Amino acid sequence: MAESKNPAGLDGATSVSALGLRWAALRGMLASPLIEADEQRPLRDELLRELQVIEQDFATLPARSPIEISAKIDVVKQVLRQLPLEGQAWLTDLLDSVQTDLRAAGLRATARPERTGGPLSRTFQARPEPAPAAPASQDAAEPSAIAS
Repeated sequence: MAESKNPAGLDGATSVSALGLRWAALRGMLASPLIEADEQRPLRDELLRELQVIEQDFATLPARSPIEISAKIDVVKQVLRQLPLEGQAWLTDLLDSVQTDLRAAGLRATARPERTGGPLSRTFQARPEPAPAAPASQDAAEPSAIAS
């Protein structure tokens, strides 16, 4: 089982997402208290070998999205936690920071950009309408007629 070049069973269509799902499933199985029983030791060893193969396979696959890049970082962080690296906790902190930056960049990239091109809507300032001319009274309009 661990020697499989296509552990996700996708016939050449292996992706980071498929490996990530397989990796998570294996980790879940290995976290079960049932797998710790002595009679399950051969199965546990086989699952551990397959998990290591999958972890190494992540390096051979290109990520297609920020989510897949983040999944690769999760794998590295998990492996680092299992290694006896005293005083190297900053590596995990650095990877956490990279993931946070990656997610923020992904959110900015997926945010709906403002429309450019296409019909432009312009706002025009309303012109003041001329006040209607007051009708001139005949008396004011013809002062000479009154005087005569």
